[in-house]
Amino acid sequence: MNLPQLYYFLKLAELQHYTKAAKELYIAQPSLSDSIASLEQELGISLFQKKGRNVQLTKYGEEFYMHVSQALNELERGIASMKNHSGQVEGSIDIGCIPTLLGDFLPSAIQNYRGKNPRTKFNIFQGHSIEVAHGVASGKYDLGFCSKVEDEPDLIFVPILAQELVLIVNGTHALAGRKEVCLGELKSYNLITYRESLPIGKVVGQLLKERKIDAAFSYDDEISIGGVVSESPLAAIVARTSFLKQFDDLIIISLTDVPKDARLIYMAYSKKNFISSAVEAFADFVVAHEMNLPQKSSISC
Repeated sequence: MNLPQLYYFLKLAELQHYTKAAKELYIAQPSLSDSIASLEQELGISLFQKKGRNVQLTKYGEEFYMHVSQALNELERGIASMKNHSGQVEGSIDIGCIPTLLGDFLPSAIQNYRGKNPRTKFNIFQGHSIEVAHGVASGKYDLGFCSKVEDEPDLIFVPILAQELVLIVNGTHALAGRKEVCLGELKSYNLITYRESLPIGKVVGQLLKERKIDAAFSYDDEISIGGVVSESPLAAIVARTSFLKQFDDLIIISLTDVPKDARLIYMAYSKKNFISSAVEAFADFVVAHEMNLPQKSSISC
């Protein structure tokens, strides 16, 4: 048994597909198959079993995975600690991210991090929160930046950013002259917001339900919502993001009775999947330097 075999085992366990794992490991598929077969022979057990065109861990493979993951994580932490002393942290990090963070937060975090760790490479993939969370859980992404997603018991969600929920209208709307409103004042207006299947849609939906306010839950993001509002008499509740800046005719109105941290963005990682020293170093950096969480508010209206 050797160290490369253990890394091969981890990658195959996470991707559950020989061809995909071999591609990411930059080795031939027969070499990967031979390595896993040799490992199984040495241990005297089957680590994987076929599942259609894929493979999955056996119960013995699940147990071995936990031990190997913990051991290699500890090894990587030791390597990272030594490289931190010499400023040589390097590696590749695959990140899944919701669109609203791609214009400001994530580029800023990466630029600040690479100022001290220029050898780290980043691969960024865009998706909605549910897609990002599933990608992290499956091992497709090392880290995810998204809303908190239910039914992902293997993921750890660390809050790193709060986005304010606001009301947007165009310049002809009856509320266009207001700088702030309470949710209770919106009962007589036609409202739109995010789809309820999205995590942020559920947050907004709960706020409106508590106040018995109706809205059309039909949209995926601030771009589509902003486009509709700019061309119609509708009002909308959205997160204040950089996407709203592209609409010159939109009026942004504060919601005085909505907590500033009603919409939280999280950094997600899997407690089961292997985490490299490069991933751990960047995650630690984000938590230490990029958090922007407001104090709890008790404002009511």
